[in-house]
Amino acid sequence: MILLFCLTFCCRIDAIQEYSNIVAAAWEGSAVSIKEAMIFNMEKIILGILMLRRFTLYEIRNIIKLNFKSMCSDSSGSIQAALKRLLASHLVTYTEYVENSVNKKQYSITDQGRDEFMHWLQTPADMSNSKNMDLGKLLFMGLVPANKRLELLDEMILKLETELAFVNLLWNEVQRFGSVDIQQALQIWFDDSEYHDGIIKATQCSDANESAKSIETFQMHTLQYGIDGLQFSVDWFRALREKEANSGKDANSTKVLLEQN
Repeated sequence: MILLFCLTFCCRIDAIQEYSNIVAAAWEGSAVSIKEAMIFNMEKIILGILMLRRFTLYEIRNIIKLNFKSMCSDSSGSIQAALKRLLASHLVTYTEYVENSVNKKQYSITDQGRDEFMHWLQTPADMSNSKNMDLGKLLFMGLVPANKRLELLDEMILKLETELAFVNLLWNEVQRFGSVDIQQALQIWFDDSEYHDGIIKATQCSDANESAKSIETFQMHTLQYGIDGLQFSVDWFRALREKEANSGKDANSTKVLLEQN
């Protein structure tokens, strides 16, 4: 997951390329379908985004597109449907305004929405419940011809390395601008008393500066978790690729010896 704090308060979207998410966590209940889980994720993600400040549909979509694509859809239709459900449940609301002759809606979380989100947030996360359906391809890769397996592994490693390089670059950028992000966040909260009070209520800390630092800290922990996971995957698949290559060489050597005999 990209650092939401930077996106939310600095809006450096032009400096961030579209990329696959670091951490994919598909919530799953005992009697909940994958589609229902995706809807659940979408609503919780939108509430989390709106916990921090007000956003338009366009801004929400950009954040989801750059952060949460593997957890939920980034299509405008899906986001609008989720917002419609949240509005009907009185968890979010909106105000309308005109900008450059265009009518826009700016969404914000309600007190009921804050309570709903904080109740969910304070339920322990089940990190063992992460899903990656593409692992099925690894499970059945033995059915693929040997030469094709190496090609597939090379492509997988390249994607992982590309993603890892990007998030490491992002980490460095966050280290450079983190203090600026906090100051901009504080300014937004101080200019919006409803959100300032909402942050104080959620964190139960009267010091908004400390709350901003805590938010940034755990978003950095999440980013580091993703980096560590990517590095593990890169190392693991490189080792697997080497084993497959050596296995192929041994098989060819055995074949040559048999033919000579």
